[in-house]
Amino acid sequence: NTRGGDSNDNIYTSTESSSSNQQFDYLVEKAQRHLREKDADQAFATLAQAYGIDPTSTTIAALFESCLGLKIDLAEELYSTWKNDAGRALSEAELTNLFQDRMGLSSLFIDKEEYDEAGIQLRKAIEEAQYWLSSSLQLPDASTTASSDQLDLTNTQFKHWQPSIDRAQYLLYRTNAACCQWDTYFQDGQQLSQSLSHNASPSGHVQRILHPFDALKFPCISLELASKIAQSYAARALESHGLVDKEETTTDEQRSLRRPTVTVNRKELPTLEQKIRIGYISPDLTSRHPLAFLMQHVFDTTLEQKIRIGYISPDFTSRHPLAFLMQHVFRYHEKSQFSVYIYALSSKVDDGPEVQAIKESCDQFTYLSPSAMSPMELYQRMVQDELDIIVDLCGYAGTSIVAEIMASRCLLQQVNDESSSSAGGNGADCSSRLLPIHVSYMGFPGSVGSSRIWDYSIFDQVVIPPDDEYGIREHYNEALVYMPHCYFVNSHKTVLGREGDGIILANEEERIQLRAKYGIHPRAFVYCCHSRPDKIDPSTFRTWISALSTARSEYFAKHADERKLDSSKSGAPVLWLLRSGKEMEENLRQLVRKDFGESMEDALLFADVSERNEHLRRLGCADVFLDTPAYNAHTLGCDALYLGLPMISLLRNNSGDNQADSMYDDQSIIATDKLASRVGASLLRSAEMEDLIYPNMSDYEDAMVKCALNSEWFESIRNRLRSSVLLSPLFDTERWVRNLEASFMHMKSMNDKQSNRLPDIIVTDP
Repeated sequence: NTRGGDSNDNIYTSTESSSSNQQFDYLVEKAQRHLREKDADQAFATLAQAYGIDPTSTTIAALFESCLGLKIDLAEELYSTWKNDAGRALSEAELTNLFQDRMGLSSLFIDKEEYDEAGIQLRKAIEEAQYWLSSSLQLPDASTTASSDQLDLTNTQFKHWQPSIDRAQYLLYRTNAACCQWDTYFQDGQQLSQSLSHNASPSGHVQRILHPFDALKFPCISLELASKIAQSYAARALESHGLVDKEETTTDEQRSLRRPTVTVNRKELPTLEQKIRIGYISPDLTSRHPLAFLMQHVFDTTLEQKIRIGYISPDFTSRHPLAFLMQHVFRYHEKSQFSVYIYALSSKVDDGPEVQAIKESCDQFTYLSPSAMSPMELYQRMVQDELDIIVDLCGYAGTSIVAEIMASRCLLQQVNDESSSSAGGNGADCSSRLLPIHVSYMGFPGSVGSSRIWDYSIFDQVVIPPDDEYGIREHYNEALVYMPHCYFVNSHKTVLGREGDGIILANEEERIQLRAKYGIHPRAFVYCCHSRPDKIDPSTFRTWISALSTARSEYFAKHADERKLDSSKSGAPVLWLLRSGKEMEENLRQLVRKDFGESMEDALLFADVSERNEHLRRLGCADVFLDTPAYNAHTLGCDALYLGLPMISLLRNNSGDNQADSMYDDQSIIATDKLASRVGASLLRSAEMEDLIYPNMSDYEDAMVKCALNSEWFESIRNRLRSSVLLSPLFDTERWVRNLEASFMHMKSMNDKQSNRLPDIIVTDP
């Protein structure tokens, strides 16, 4: 049997299952016969039937790869003869098929982490399409492949090709980033940015080609463009309900208007007579009730006294960092004032320890299946619990369903406004302010792009300076809650414990033994970055290797006899990275050999992806953690700091201090104005380690060298971090929850929710 599915999950009876297996095997054999006969079209059609029976089969994936490869080989012959004036003109339909086949084959390669092969297919798809289009338009440079900035399709009969080419360029950049293939990194990034900027829709929205999360991660995408991409996806969420986006494209005049602020001191807040109901939402909620039923619950004024908060997310699973980070957060809500509802958007029950801890600390835990209910039905189900506040822990992270669920409120508001208007104003008491307050938090580290769907996002004054000195705040449509310390919460203190609890290394002997397992010399100074490789950029990597080269030169000046030993036998400094396929490792080794010499290649060590506890334990083998400037370590940053691992992070002051990065041109300087590139600094400030935040890469590099060579200074840094872990605000989860509750109380107490410009809330914690 060539099927890849688990028979235990089969919905058929044994007789039906047997028949299905026979049909599947028959189709596989038939497809293989078509491939031997080089009949690619028939093979593809047959495989599509087999895929419908078992989409999880690895055999089908392999045969699709062979089939698409055959189709491309046959098409290339036709394309080549036309391009060399030896054959008939290639039709647009033939080019379209070739383009789509290359895109499909690249996706299969990406699934197998064969990124180089995927990149080859994507680049060929772009070049072939651009050449054909320039030839068809009879451009002067039709004899050579046109670049996207030369090929403007806006006012041509081929303008429908632009999104496809832009999509391929996006996937090419993303694929190359995943394996650290940086030969054309900055050129491809500039081309991607220009394409997205120049090809906006008539409404002013950026095309929905680049995912909002990638917009935060890619250094080629500016803060302004990333915010516009989020606005575009917010508009899509509204469109899913038949609503027109009215206000999400922000003008310069609108951005110049300062949002009012209010300061809330959590220690001075009176105890509310009413309790706040908090609801957290996740992607598996469903509801089939008509609007009229929902309106009953929304406008029923006989609510309980507590403030009801609902948290929603698809990531309440033991596999996701969200559940790991927040597993002990909900237990600290003041039960006399708050009721906590958790909504897990999933059709599968998860009994992992993280989820179990969450279930035990909330008033109600509900699984909601987005496959069984529409976004509106899911929203109705939540509102039936009479929530005062809904906290979206997802945003655009991975799925669009949560944004569509949150956008359901806008449709209810519209229906309510129309009902009130038709009643001659008598329905004013049923105003939309009685619908739940919407808050975005944690899942999406950037602006969600809409003040209609979300009222507030929760951040802090490091990631978004409130005075907007650097022009950052103006790119956030929604009102903001400024937490007094780091906005990024964690449960490390209660989950990981301290030395001797099984995760944190108990002593130096245990550390040496674990180092031996990973081929690390007991005496070597270890620079570590176990962030995903696509967070690393070539400028930062060269800085790391430059600092490493300096530190190793100093070491070998004192230990010349170790110069020719491999890393496991030498105490020279090393750089320890997370491996993401063989291609990623070879690409980095090749860059080091080319730019720094073959002797430096031995300084690179790689660790495989591991389960969480092993990852945490092995971090204890390192000496210093290197933050990635384009997209900082979030969960990993908390891991490193809690384990007593100093972290070096970049935070530019936007004052033109980039001259210190003199080894790079302006194009390769990584900005730190996007929120995801400022989290490391926020973590360090909250851990009371601000002196490890550096304003430029030159100082960042000097700090790396100083860590390895100035042992007295480095030990003082490490000892200070380790002594402050238990006391710093960063790991005081209960204190963080109290500050969050202060903001919730203020939201609930505000009477004028009709205002189009809610105030920013600054929470103080003296």
